[in-house]
Amino acid sequence: MNETLISTCQMFLVPLTILFAAVGVANSRFVKLLVCLLGVGLAGLWIWRVWLWTGLSLIDKRTGIGLAGCFALCWVLTLLAQIKSSFQR
Repeated sequence: MNETLISTCQMFLVPLTILFAAVGVANSRFVKLLVCLLGVGLAGLWIWRVWLWTGLSLIDKRTGIGLAGCFALCWVLTLLAQIKSSFQR
């Protein structure tokens, strides 16, 4: 696997993992919602970065997008759960 791609994935993976912990320890729903929005944005940026990367082999590109996509899906589901809980009592 491309060493630069590994470094790039780690650059996104570490903050996204820390943000998952931040959602768990946040005290208010508003802060949780903001952290979720930040996570969705960062995961989207990760997908965009790998998608537009030139010079990657097809398997490396699919692996990078797959990993980023897993995180993006988790963040979108978490965001939807936070939105749902914000409108319920």
